[in-house]
Amino acid sequence: MPLRIRPSTQEERKQVLTKIILNKTNKVSKIADNSVLAGTADGVAKIAGKAEKDIILAFTRLYPESASGIQLDESTLVFGVSPRFTASGSSTYLLLRGDVGTVYPQSTTTFVGRSGVEFELEQDVTIPSFGFTYAKVRSIDSGIETNIDPGDIDTVNPQPTGHQFVTNEYQATGGKGSEDDLTFRRRIQEGANILATQTLSRLEQAFILINPNVLRVFNQGLNAQGQIRMAIATQNGINLNASELDDLLKNGERFFALTELKPFGTQTYGIELVNIDWQPIDISFRIELFPSFNLDEVRKNIQVRISKYLDFRKWIPGEDVVEWDDLLGIVKSTRGVKYVADQNFFPRFDIPTDRNKLPRLRGFRMLSLQGNLLSTSANNFNPVFFPNQADFSFQQTALRTIT
Repeated sequence: MPLRIRPSTQEERKQVLTKIILNKTNKVSKIADNSVLAGTADGVAKIAGKAEKDIILAFTRLYPESASGIQLDESTLVFGVSPRFTASGSSTYLLLRGDVGTVYPQSTTTFVGRSGVEFELEQDVTIPSFGFTYAKVRSIDSGIETNIDPGDIDTVNPQPTGHQFVTNEYQATGGKGSEDDLTFRRRIQEGANILATQTLSRLEQAFILINPNVLRVFNQGLNAQGQIRMAIATQNGINLNASELDDLLKNGERFFALTELKPFGTQTYGIELVNIDWQPIDISFRIELFPSFNLDEVRKNIQVRISKYLDFRKWIPGEDVVEWDDLLGIVKSTRGVKYVADQNFFPRFDIPTDRNKLPRLRGFRMLSLQGNLLSTSANNFNPVFFPNQADFSFQQTALRTIT
């Protein structure tokens, strides 16, 4: 239970001292206001109040639920938890359109938009035979300001030969500032899970100590070499690079079970760390808005609510299903939406999630009731570069193969 200590008042402390004086001597029968003893009692009560304050602050280090600010930071020294997390960047998907074979090298290509936030690719990208592709990017900087709006990104540097168009249909998410007290307090309280044996919570807490961006760890069974395959999901959806995965493997070794340790004289572990695979979810619908509502605000609100529905912090891969009627209900119930055409909503079927993947919104297209792409002059959605059909036939075909 939370620590409940009510600090005493100046008058209460003064009365306690007065009672002690009267009980310890028969030379005094009354302490009058403004007398020497009354002044002494008042001074001692003030000093006792300062001591009481320091005692309570010291206690908060043992009871994080009652601490905040600096006191909460000091609790990490008692509980052995890593310090307050610093800011992190955001990530999203980009729609790239260009000539077949156009290459975007991961090492030299950056993307930027009206907000000025720069993004980099997580791997090399090549335009396939159908002329467009989606690419996952991560922000170079950190902080909540990296959570840019949909349609913000419109420029690639340097522009490769054959490039035609780029935009982010979905907002960039995951960027955050330093860890707030509420999240930090919960992490301190759950930090004891590192003492548990043979649980994923143990590995999660250990990896969080090594890399604060780690969110969840998934056991994906054995790989072809007989190693235990562990998939890492990060807080902001960014894939860890090879160096970061190696750091987790090397520094987390002392938390592994005997079957996962590197045998003496060998160079291989009994465990393989990989990034979680993402199952992209594409959404398309025809909509009518109330005239008084801003198109971009409605678009953003719909995306925020769908992100909460697909919250991968709580998602159970292979069990939870993306239900299309839930997505339709979210769009319909968003403020500013007057009408949604059910017959033109995509997807029109429930999407089972792969047991080794987490769902993430990738494509997002708001159309008018006539099928025209809804956009404002502030956005960079170019309908010329979208497929003629509103439905995502590529995804629909791929999803049919999931067993």
